[in-house]
Amino acid sequence: MWSPVAGCDLLCYDGAFYRVEVKTAGARDRSRPTMFRWATSRGSKNKWRVTTEYCDVIALVALPVRRVVFRNTQAITGKNTSLSAKHFVEGCERVTWDEAKKWKP
Repeated sequence: MWSPVAGCDLLCYDGAFYRVEVKTAGARDRSRPTMFRWATSRGSKNKWRVTTEYCDVIALVALPVRRVVFRNTQAITGKNTSLSAKHFVEGCERVTWDEAKKWKP
């Protein structure tokens, strides 16, 4: 039986239910030390971009700074996503969560 939350890591409730996929960067990008980079894709051999079929929001975790930036899945356009470290500031979790929830294509 298919489940609407199959394939996502978390199910969050904030006025509505949101399926969240968690992606983690354990270090900054070696070739660009001011950036963090995540594989925003699924599959082990053949990779495909994460879509709204599997989750609504992607949590981009930057472990070295212990912060999370949330993005609506529709805002992710490639199999990899990079963000500058300057995005990971105090309060970024609340601000980006609110933005991810209200995304309309």
